[in-house]
Amino acid sequence: MDTLAQEFLLYLQAERGCSRLTATSYRSDLTQFFTHLQEIYAVDDPTQITVEMVRSWIVAMYERGLCSNSVARRVCSLKSFWKYLCERDLAAPEVVARVSTPRREQTLPVYLSKESLQKLLDATLQQRTEYCAFRDHAIMATFIYAGLRRGELLSLKIGDADLGARTLRVVRGKGNKTRIIPLVEELGQAIADWLEYRRTKGHDYLFTTNRGNRIYPTRLQIIWKNTLNRSGINRSGVSMHTLRHSFATLLLQTGNADLVSIQHLLGHSRLDTTAIYLHVGAQQLREAIAAHPLAAGNGGPDRSGSVQEI
Repeated sequence: MDTLAQEFLLYLQAERGCSRLTATSYRSDLTQFFTHLQEIYAVDDPTQITVEMVRSWIVAMYERGLCSNSVARRVCSLKSFWKYLCERDLAAPEVVARVSTPRREQTLPVYLSKESLQKLLDATLQQRTEYCAFRDHAIMATFIYAGLRRGELLSLKIGDADLGARTLRVVRGKGNKTRIIPLVEELGQAIADWLEYRRTKGHDYLFTTNRGNRIYPTRLQIIWKNTLNRSGINRSGVSMHTLRHSFATLLLQTGNADLVSIQHLLGHSRLDTTAIYLHVGAQQLREAIAAHPLAAGNGGPDRSGSVQEI
C-alpha cells in the first residue's frame, strides 16, 4: 500500500500539477488510513479492503474528536487514491463508492481589518537587519495585496513579478491554473525594495533565506509567527491563510470588485467557493434594507399622508 501511495503522489505532482503541500496532505491522510487498517485488521492489500473497514476508519476519526470538515477531507483523499487504483485495476470501485463523504460544515472565514493588516506590515520592519525587514515586508505585502496561497507565494520566481507592467504572474496555482494579478503600488514598491537586498545561490525563486537559499514552508511559518507576535494581534484563529480571506473580504466590502472578479484574482474554479466571502452581519442587513429605494426617506411613500389607490 505504501508503494502504491507513493506512486499516486508522484502522479498527482507530475500529471495533475498538484503542489508539494497538497501532496503532503494526501500522504498524511493516507498514512492514517493505512495505520488504521494495520492496527485493526492487519490488512495491507487493497483487494482485501472492504466497505466496513473504510466506515470503521471514519467512525474512529469521529471518536478521536475530528470535526466533519477534517473527516471529509481525509475521505476525499482516500477516494482520489482509490480512483487511481481502480483505473489501474488494482481495486474494486464499489468499496469507496458505497461510502458517503461527510457533509462539510459551512463556516465563515476569519478575516482581519485593514488596521490589523497594517499592523502586520509595520511589524515586518521591526527587525535588526534590513535584509529580513525588506524580505518579510515583501512577503506580507504579497499575501495582503495579492491574496496568494502559501504554496503559490513560495513558488514565485523573479520573472513572475513584472514591475514595469505592474503585474504578478501566479504560475500553476491550485488546479494547475495560471493567473495574472495587478500589482498595486505598495506591493510593487515592497518587491522592488526587497530585490535590492535579495541574495541567491543559483536559483531564481523570489524569496530567499539569509544564506540565499529558497524559502520552504517551515521557514515561512517561522517568519509568519514572528511577525504575528510583533504585531500585537491576539485574535484566535488567525493564520497565514487568514490574509487570503482578508484580501477577498476587503475587496468585496469596498463595493468596487464583484464576486466574479475576486474569483479570478483568487484562482477559484467555482464561484460558490468564492461566495463564502459574502459574510454579512446583522447591522449590514439593516443598513441594506434601510437603503431600499422604496423605503421612506429614499423616495418611497410618505406614511404621514393618506395612501392613494391607483
